[in-house]
Formats: sequence, structure tokens, C-alpha cells
Amino acid sequence: MLELTAIAFSPWSEKARWALDHHGCDYHEVPYAPVLGEWRLRWRLRRPVGRITVPVLRDGDRWLTDSLDIARHADSIGRGPTLFPERALAEILEWNRRSEAALAAGRAILMRTWARTPELAVAALPADLPQALRPLALSLGRRRLRGFMAKYGIQEDDPAPDRVLRDALETLERTLEGRLHLIGDRFTYADIAMALTLQQVRPVDPRHIPRLPGLPPAGMNVPELETRHARLFAWRDALYDRFRRTSVPV
Repeated sequence: MLELTAIAFSPWSEKARWALDHHGCDYHEVPYAPVLGEWRLRWRLRRPVGRITVPVLRDGDRWLTDSLDIARHADSIGRGPTLFPERALAEILEWNRRSEAALAAGRAILMRTWARTPELAVAALPADLPQALRPLALSLGRRRLRGFMAKYGIQEDDPAPDRVLRDALETLERTLEGRLHLIGDRFTYADIAMALTLQQVRPVDPRHIPRLPGLPPAGMNVPELETRHARLFAWRDALYDRFRRTSVPV
């Protein structure tokens, strides 16, 4: 059986999970826990140095460490309609490039906000920390967020993430123009990739992707973009209603 190491609330993990589910792949999901989980994953991947990220898919002796690679692997071994029609492959890969840039930008925006906001910084603390101790451990939460920001090179005063995410959403809205699919009239990985860019602006219903434990309901929202691109959330939700076969991973 395939083994997917993933974070339940991560949009990158959801990209891979959606492709695997679309193709009816039989897999077991292993929850990834930062810090302790990283060392375990390093050992399994035989990668003692360098940045480790998830999702990671193991298929026998083969390891795939990128959402796109996992999705293409699912396309090759699963059943059902392809997510990567050959005639549209270059276009799909370009949409995935936009998605990856927009997701990284959204992560930077959210991390900056969380690091500056006490109640959001507390959400970065370990989930099993007693509730009564969480407010007292605010400095620990902020340190964890700063460490995460350093890992991904996120700078407090860098305007680039705001511009990248805004441009990606504007391009998406112009391209769709009321249509359901980005490429022709069929569901492809381009739809999955760009739908997930919205997760860091306004999350999808938690029955599809769970929220980060301890985070207030609006803690994942970017109000300015949420208001400007209301039609995109309706598009994203329609894709989930029509093409997502499973709900929250267990």
C-alpha cells in the first residue's frame, strides 16, 4: 500500500491527497509532526541535511517528495480520467508553477500576521500543551513561528509575497471568466493546484480540510483579498462539491 506523509491542514498535502483520491489510489496517511517528525522522515529518506518538506509519498522503494510528482505518479498508477492530458501538459505545469509561488506567498503573509498577533502566535504551540498554560507560553509560540519563517526565508517587511499572491488571483479570475475549468471543459490538475491557492486566503469548509488546531476561525483569512475575489471562493467550493470524493483525512 502507498504511504503518504502529510499535514492534514496543509494545502500542499491536499494537492497530493486530492490527486490520489481522484484516481482511487489505496494509501495510508501518516500524520507529519514538525521537529520530531522531521528527524524520523530524514532517517527514512536517508537525507541528513537540507530542507525537509511534506507531502512525501512512498511506493515500495520509491519516494516522491513533491505534490506535483505525487499527483503525476497517481495519474500513472490509478484509475479514472487523467489529470494531466498530454495536449495540455505545458499549460498545467505553468498553472502549477503559479500555484506554488502563490502558496509560498500566502504562507509568508500568514506567518507575518501570526508572528505579530498574540492569539495567533499561541496557536503555534504544541497541540497537547494544557490550555491553561498556553497564554503563558506566548514567547515560545513566537519563537517557533520565527524559526518557521527563517526556514522559508520569510522577511517581515518584504512586499513581494503580497504582490505575488494578488497577481496570481487576478490572473486566475481573468482566466476563468465564469467557467468551471481552467483548461477547456475538463477537470485537470490545474484546477486542483489553483483551487488550493485560496486556502491561505479563505479556507474551504473544514469537512474538506481541517483547520489548524487552536487557530481562531478567521486566523487563516486575508480580508482584503477575500473581499476582492469572492467569486473565486464560489468557484473553489463548486470544484470541491463536484470533484472531491473524500472529506477530512482520519
